[in-house]
Amino acid sequence: MKFFGYVFGLALLSVQANAMPTPAGAESLAACSDVVVRKELRSLSTSEWSAYKAAAQAAYNDKWIDWFGFLHNRIAMTIHGNAMFLVYHRALTRDYEKILRGYDSSVVVPYWNAMVDYQHPETSPLFSADNMGGNGGSDGCVTDGIASSWKLVYPDAHCLRRKYSAGSTMPAWHSPEFLTHVLQSSTTYAALRAGIENSIHGAVHLALGGDMDTMFSPEDPIFWVHHANIDRLYAQWQAVNPDERTYMIDGVAPDNSPADVNMMLTGTTKPAYTVMRLGYGDMCYTYDTIKAANGNADALTKRNTRKCIKRPNPETEAIKKLPPQVLQQFYPSFSNGTVNPLENEMTSITPSTPIGSNGTFTAPKPNEALRGKMPVPMKLTEDWIKMQKACVEE
Repeated sequence: MKFFGYVFGLALLSVQANAMPTPAGAESLAACSDVVVRKELRSLSTSEWSAYKAAAQAAYNDKWIDWFGFLHNRIAMTIHGNAMFLVYHRALTRDYEKILRGYDSSVVVPYWNAMVDYQHPETSPLFSADNMGGNGGSDGCVTDGIASSWKLVYPDAHCLRRKYSAGSTMPAWHSPEFLTHVLQSSTTYAALRAGIENSIHGAVHLALGGDMDTMFSPEDPIFWVHHANIDRLYAQWQAVNPDERTYMIDGVAPDNSPADVNMMLTGTTKPAYTVMRLGYGDMCYTYDTIKAANGNADALTKRNTRKCIKRPNPETEAIKKLPPQVLQQFYPSFSNGTVNPLENEMTSITPSTPIGSNGTFTAPKPNEALRGKMPVPMKLTEDWIKMQKACVEE
């Protein structure tokens, strides 16, 4: 097995004492000398996708995929349904990214903007044979895509499994409009966490079924691009008002105590604040959407001076015609005329020039004229809510 010359905070799980050392201070974190940019999966070049696929295969060969499945499953009840969700999964995805970059330093984990595909998810190019592969067969085994040959060993020997929740299709999930509402109406970290975790996050896991509908879901390569998208939404929400939101955290910790920046990430001695500011410490990455909105500047590197470029968004005109009281409740930034492109998932910067892995697919822009009547998004099942310990603080 290939090991690298540095220690991964989450990849080396150990039983930690309950000690809560006083942190040196979030502002003491060093600025990254090299900030990589995570792109939407469909905007990767052929060479970028090939490099990512090769690195993921190498991680599988060295049993890192089984390890992350074991890790996530072992601590699952402490990292869902509470304030740990966003910060822990940010750190986990970054650890996975560092594993891949140990094989090829050019590799950056892409994100999958699942909202673009919300009406008919199964038609997304993500599920094509030359990308992540599609539904499992009668035995649940995925036979095409990046992981078609994988034989996983945790929690027992099995193939990569998927079982779409509607047979050969998946129900519609949460749209760009819905996540725009979450981004604009969430004034606290706790509200954002619940709004994202209990909507698009859970809906995608449930719809794909199979291994994604378990707590060892990191064994499906879609887990990583899905959670990179969850982290992107969190990062964009922070970047709208970085002075207030970079280190904002509230709600409850896994032990039901009040969450704060000194809360230790489960299984580590890392305080939450060490992962809350992109471009600093170990969080040496940003997102293409944030760079685009900030005039190509890195995310959250100068929190007191960061300003976003205003740009017209014709896709939002139908939303703006809602009754004033409805607009104020669900889209307060539109209502107040203060909308930032990073809290509008209906803009042309999300994603950036989406194309398929073969360079031929062009996704329609998310607007009502193209997609027709908006379907009602799927609801999370009672079993899922119980498994995730969802809504414990709502």
